[in-house]
Amino acid sequence: MIKVGDIVFRRYWGGLKNNQPNESELGLVIKEFKEKGAVPQYCVQFSQETPKWYYQHDLYKILGEKNG
Repeated sequence: MIKVGDIVFRRYWGGLKNNQPNESELGLVIKEFKEKGAVPQYCVQFSQETPKWYYQHDLYKILGEKNG
């Protein structure tokens, strides 16, 4: 689950890289909007751009490395 404060990538749509993370830019989740029965939306700021709203399935959460 994505939550406020997470670092995320955008996902590619279509082509050979369909559904893969676009690792060229990092984004910070600023706000979250959830309605009952709807897909959650997140306000994300990439680089120095104006923050935009994205659906949960348009984003890829960066996971930390496992120590082991």
